[in-house]
Amino acid sequence: MTAQVYVNQIVKKVKCSGKKRKEIHRQLLADIQTEIGQGVPLDVIMLRMGEPIAIAEEFNQNLSQQEYRKYKRGFFAKLAAGILAVIAVLIIIAVWFLSIGLPFGTSGLYTQAEVEARSKEVIRLLDAGDYEALRAGAADHMQNILTEETIGPAKKLAGMDWGEFREFGKCYLSEQWTRGKTRAVAQINAAYENIGITYTLFFNSDLKLSGLYIK
Repeated sequence: MTAQVYVNQIVKKVKCSGKKRKEIHRQLLADIQTEIGQGVPLDVIMLRMGEPIAIAEEFNQNLSQQEYRKYKRGFFAKLAAGILAVIAVLIIIAVWFLSIGLPFGTSGLYTQAEVEARSKEVIRLLDAGDYEALRAGAADHMQNILTEETIGPAKKLAGMDWGEFREFGKCYLSEQWTRGKTRAVAQINAAYENIGITYTLFFNSDLKLSGLYIK
């Protein structure tokens, strides 16, 4: 152990202001270095002075109430700063994982015409049951979802007998920011012979299908 480390261990246990702590640190280190300069080995000096925690406690007993109050103010200020830092990190994490809705066009990644066209294309492929073509234009995580076994039951939940497709209604567009990535969101109504269906489709920056809701 060096004299610096020994003094650091003492000073970090002293309950006083930062200014006072620096003063104690400077004085202790100067006293030890003086003795070392006189030929006294460091281990002998440390043995005579005692354990760091015992020395710190002796300092604490002799400190004024004013110094102790300064220590408490500094301690709670650091604690509050630490808590705020943790809260800030949690907020950042929450924002990172939560989805934030944004007006369409915010990112500059999409145009209304291309997103609306892709949405209608996806719906036509769903109506045709062309899952191979759907998967070809979908994000990786959608590959196991875009199958008859998955989509078929989902469509039946909206209605058993849709009838033939008639026409598209208005397409509402927005954007969604989540996990550092932006997606285009299209909500479009489709009229069939026996039912009206609302599709909500999500597209990544490459206009690949990355999410789908049918109701």
